[in-house]
Amino acid sequence: MLRTALRVRVTAPLALVALTLGMPSVAHADVTPTPSPTTSASSSATATATASPTPSETASATPSPTDTATPGATTLSTPAPAAPSPATPAADAPAAKPTATEAPLEMSPFGLSSASSSRRIAGTRSEQAAYAGGFMVRTLAANGNHYNYPESTFFDGGNTIDAVIGLDGAKVGLDGADKALAYVEDNLGGYIGTAYDALYAGPAGKALVGVVAHGGDVNDFGGVDLVDLLLNESLGAVEPGRFSDLPATGCGYDVCDYSNTIGQALDLIGVGMATGEVPDVAMDYLLDQQCADGGFRGTPGDSSCVSDLDATGFAAQALVGRYGPDDANTIKALDYLASKQAANGGLLNQDGQSNANTTGVAAQAFTVGGYSDERVKAQSFLASLQLDCSAAASLRGGIAFTAADKATLLKSPTNIKAIDRALRATPQATLGLAGGSLLDATAEGSAATAPVLKCAKPSSTATATSTTSPTPTVAPSTAGPSAAPVNHTPVAQPVAQPDTAPGLAYTGASLGGPLSLAALLLLAGAAAILAARRRGAHR
Repeated sequence: MLRTALRVRVTAPLALVALTLGMPSVAHADVTPTPSPTTSASSSATATATASPTPSETASATPSPTDTATPGATTLSTPAPAAPSPATPAADAPAAKPTATEAPLEMSPFGLSSASSSRRIAGTRSEQAAYAGGFMVRTLAANGNHYNYPESTFFDGGNTIDAVIGLDGAKVGLDGADKALAYVEDNLGGYIGTAYDALYAGPAGKALVGVVAHGGDVNDFGGVDLVDLLLNESLGAVEPGRFSDLPATGCGYDVCDYSNTIGQALDLIGVGMATGEVPDVAMDYLLDQQCADGGFRGTPGDSSCVSDLDATGFAAQALVGRYGPDDANTIKALDYLASKQAANGGLLNQDGQSNANTTGVAAQAFTVGGYSDERVKAQSFLASLQLDCSAAASLRGGIAFTAADKATLLKSPTNIKAIDRALRATPQATLGLAGGSLLDATAEGSAATAPVLKCAKPSSTATATSTTSPTPTVAPSTAGPSAAPVNHTPVAQPVAQPDTAPGLAYTGASLGGPLSLAALLLLAGAAAILAARRRGAHR
């Protein structure tokens, strides 16, 4: 049985690589491994945090136990859900910035932001995040309560967990999040590698963060003790302080350990939130990846230290959890992120694209670090990528990966690549838009359902000179993306075009009646012309 399972593990990823090579980077911030020995689901080298090592037929994950959480461990600082107010920084550190309360989106006439020509959903950031939650609930349900890797049928555990955490952060869609996490639990072995006598450290850490956030049993999730697995098998198995993929050798490839800085940060966050403390040696290893400019490199131990924005966004959250927002190294990391933020609030991935994933993770770090100005700018950028009433009904509330993807989806709502990227962008962007982080996301207090954006029907008396922005109303989401809503777009925004892709809603009005009437009128006109000609001929 093991030989058969491993053969599936080796061959199936190769097919997925062929599907994903050459795609634009969807999420440097996504820690989820693609089921292949590559480092990314795209051409970007750091698009994922932990590419799954492919075990060989003789692979074994039975290393000797190493460090536990008790010796040399320090208490993890758990911030409150609201952004903390930083204490006085160390003398050699720049001053941390004050927090700010959530502000509603400034809107100008016709639903346009006063700072951008992008259409945005009106309301507070929490309300916008709730609509994004509605998109996730619908799309998860439509795919059997989970997500797949782009243009494939392979279960994407990391993106599914991101959706659970995003829903918990937005405080909506509890029922949908329950089902999604249950699916992860049922398929945990394939995601974290235990089904193949292996262990993938980053995915195990992300799973632990999701279980903690959603209130699951970290010591018995899918029959696995996630805390014990990380502390007594992964930590220190290859080098002191590092959470590593296993087996470290003998997997059938030149490299077996694809663990990286994002995975290290997630493991620290997960263990810290589950136990209240983290091993000092593991925190020290993370700090060893911090570059002189304050950012963190994506691959531990690289000969040169080149900072990666996604790795820095996750690492900064781990630093806040352990040391607080006023620590000198924490501030250096947050300052690095702030220095890379564009005027529009977005942050770039390695492909040079201002995108929702990188910006969403940075927004999470800005929130817990008390960088209120940067958080607000990042949230504004995320809101500008959200699909409003001018989009097909099935897409509304979702957050596009980039501005170019948003334009594509408004024009071509069946574009599969742009849809797949939105499915991967929305979860991490939602948590940032909601003003949450990996340190404080919790299902506690979440509504069972998620809102669906209701859009006003076009009115024959509506004019483009309207000076008020339509305010969306909230209704429980009770159907998947294939259910066609009865309402359309608000005043002064174009009507969405009919959607013809499988599983996507048709949002236009029925054309049968108007076409029939037009045909009758044409026939009547032709008959009148013929009669007139005949009358003229007899005169």
